[in-house]
Amino acid sequence: MSLLPPTFHDSLFDTLDGTEPEVHRHFTPFIQELHEFLNQLPCLKNIQKVRGRIKGIRPRYSEAFGVPTIEQGHWYTFNHGGRNEMQFNIGMFGSSVISPPYVRVGVAWHMGGPARKIVTNSLVSFRSLIASHLPSWGSFVNTNGLEIEWVHRVGVDNIEHTPTANVTKWLLHPSLQRYDWIFIGRLLRRGIDSAILSNPNQLKLVIESVFTGFRPLWQQTL
Repeated sequence: MSLLPPTFHDSLFDTLDGTEPEVHRHFTPFIQELHEFLNQLPCLKNIQKVRGRIKGIRPRYSEAFGVPTIEQGHWYTFNHGGRNEMQFNIGMFGSSVISPPYVRVGVAWHMGGPARKIVTNSLVSFRSLIASHLPSWGSFVNTNGLEIEWVHRVGVDNIEHTPTANVTKWLLHPSLQRYDWIFIGRLLRRGIDSAILSNPNQLKLVIESVFTGFRPLWQQTL
């Protein structure tokens, strides 16, 4: 059990832009260590039990996280079962994909897959929740410096971003259901946020703050 997350030193961004075998060889054990940290966090360790109780299902896995996707220039991991609902998500981009590259920590909806209607309903529920609690939501967004990463059509369009000041206005826009991918969370950029990325204690505080803040909203969207 890891009580602290692995750190993202500056050289890791260059490693992520290496060859496919090099990327897999380096990041497979790295993400495994990250999963060990995430799975013992108070805000995440029981989410499979919660999913089972609320949805009336028997989750295949007891752990929150466990299966990452690793590609050249990008990797990501989200909680088991998150493909078809609001998901807790951590990912990393290299310079070959995004400039400046960054690590993301937050929640997301993948509406570009076969479960588009189900995932979209989750997003609709989420939007209703924040619209009903705008003061507390606004405080959470500003305190954590949350931003949005979004794509109209996955695999076709470029990744776009919405800054902290416009997060709530963007989220409550009527046409959101047209998007394939929406992520909301903290974006820790290479260079700018190196002090956090290279310090396990500071990184832990960021991850805990973001995921703990999203946890009650996630639960109410199930």
